Amino acid sequence: MFVGCNVSSNKPYLIIGQGLAGTILAHQCFLHSIPCHIWDSPKTHVNSSQAAGGIYNPVTGRKLEKTWLATELFTYLADFYPRLEQILQTRFFYPMPLFRPFANHEMKHWLIERKDAIHHDFLEWTETGVWVKQAGWVDVVKLLAASRSYFESLGMYSERVYEPSDNFEATLFCEGFHGQENPYWKDLSFLPAKGESLVFSSPDPSPDFILNKNGFMLPLQDGNFKVGATYRWDEFGSDPTDAAHEELLGKLASMGVESYSILETRVGIRPATQDRRPFIGLHPNHPVGIFNGFGSKGVSLIPYFSDQFAKSLQGVSSVDEAVAIHRFSHLFSV
Repeated sequence: MFVGCNVSSNKPYLIIGQGLAGTILAHQCFLHSIPCHIWDSPKTHVNSSQAAGGIYNPVTGRKLEKTWLATELFTYLADFYPRLEQILQTRFFYPMPLFRPFANHEMKHWLIERKDAIHHDFLEWTETGVWVKQAGWVDVVKLLAASRSYFESLGMYSERVYEPSDNFEATLFCEGFHGQENPYWKDLSFLPAKGESLVFSSPDPSPDFILNKNGFMLPLQDGNFKVGATYRWDEFGSDPTDAAHEELLGKLASMGVESYSILETRVGIRPATQDRRPFIGLHPNHPVGIFNGFGSKGVSLIPYFSDQFAKSLQGVSSVDEAVAIHRFSHLFSV
């Protein structure tokens, strides 16, 4: 059975990367009384979390399908983020309704015809579209900044480039899309996707809900808005592109925003995977692990699975088979 490298000493774990994955995993280790340190190298490893939309939404796709593990994920995050806000003494969690208007009369008719086949736990139907309950967003940038200060105060954080060390129980890599360059994980089926979004000011949108219409429009706490996002799989530079800019302006027009001022362009590379499931677990032959591959759903996936991973490190339980890296055991054969 593929169970991961045995670790049994009392040394701390080393977490590499202070994006959303590494940050939440470090919090979980601390909450589970697992000693750890976190190393981050923002000058060499830019994390996509700085540009993340931060939206959590239990309904996906044109068929209004309940997202994978929605009940478990959204029950967990609704408790986890407020508790973390109290620990960090910072607000970053914003439950907010999300509205999905019917694209046209044909789409409305098509959805109503198959209404009996749709899971309705998270939906409220109206004449013009559906409201999604238990949605909202997380200010990821604020969460990361507050967490870094918190870890620094505990002596858990260092800004430094990774180098192998025998001072740790195991190294847990949370490197985002950079993970595909890591020799331990380069054969895993990463499928990174570049995304861009715009922060803008405008009197047109409502500040009371997230609009989901061929993209998203999100009201920020400072009174501005964010529109996104684009997807690109053939270019992963850190600079924004003209094509993405035009696409985002097209989204604004389709959402009825006519008067606006662009304030900022944000660019990130999502650490997505080919089977749309994260990579979680310990290597079978080396004292290293991975917690990565959360794509565009990190805000909803990471709290739940970081709890599972922390418990697996303690030997209390194992991670879900669908995300465990032993599904790729053939890649790690000696």
